[in-house]
Amino acid sequence: MMRLFALYFLFPLAARADDCPPATWQAKGSEGASNPKIPKRPRSTLVTTADKKIQPGDVNCRYSATTGATVNYHTCAQLATKYGTAFDHFFTLNPTLELDCSNIQPKTEYCVDGFIEPLRATDGRCGPPNRNATCLGMPHGQCCNSETWTCGKSTEDCARGTCYEGICFGDKIYSTDGTCGPDHGDRLCAGKWGDCCNQDGACGTGDDFCGPSVCFSGKCTILDTEPTPPDGMKRNTPDGTCGGENGYICKAPWGTCCNQNGICGIRARDCGAGW
Repeated sequence: MMRLFALYFLFPLAARADDCPPATWQAKGSEGASNPKIPKRPRSTLVTTADKKIQPGDVNCRYSATTGATVNYHTCAQLATKYGTAFDHFFTLNPTLELDCSNIQPKTEYCVDGFIEPLRATDGRCGPPNRNATCLGMPHGQCCNSETWTCGKSTEDCARGTCYEGICFGDKIYSTDGTCGPDHGDRLCAGKWGDCCNQDGACGTGDDFCGPSVCFSGKCTILDTEPTPPDGMKRNTPDGTCGGENGYICKAPWGTCCNQNGICGIRARDCGAGW
């Protein structure tokens, strides 16, 4: 009788357990550690049948760390320092934390390495015309071609002056629209845009862009003859300064021109204002 009573309760319990299988934990990979001297534990992600993929704007956490049994307002700084995370970035990765770390919890996981998930160019279209979708990590190629606004992986796609973003220097360094210089993000010129950025902030080639009186950056034309210093200025500069009380003159590797601020250089603004 007791056996029948026990089986009566065991079978319903087993049936209910099968109706709702437990979630399992799956460990992520351990690539991308920023400080190899400190072991980092891969972030564990709860995997269920209703698992939600990371969306653009979400925190894509690559590693997490667990706080100890005792925490205080120093704990955030301690975590950030230990795992080599910039302090402001630590709070970006953990948006629920107060900036004074007052609500940090003991024995709780916090992200110490990761990034904000960007909009990925899953369809191969990238850049400003396509909501600034990035080619990074995309199978079509990881260079955004500014001529076609598509992801690619050829030499042309990734070339300076053509590659807008991705595994290249990108538009923040090399202009992809022909504008350059201090009024345009201090971008440089390369590729189809020419070798030089002139004083007007335009890329090009030739005397109108690379000439000694007009060139701002790039392969500027430098005068073959060194400027003649005034009498008494005969000592070569030891530190890149020139003129003044010491009477230093400019020599390589500091540049051959002394500008109006007493600094050696080779740019047009250095030579135009020198001796």
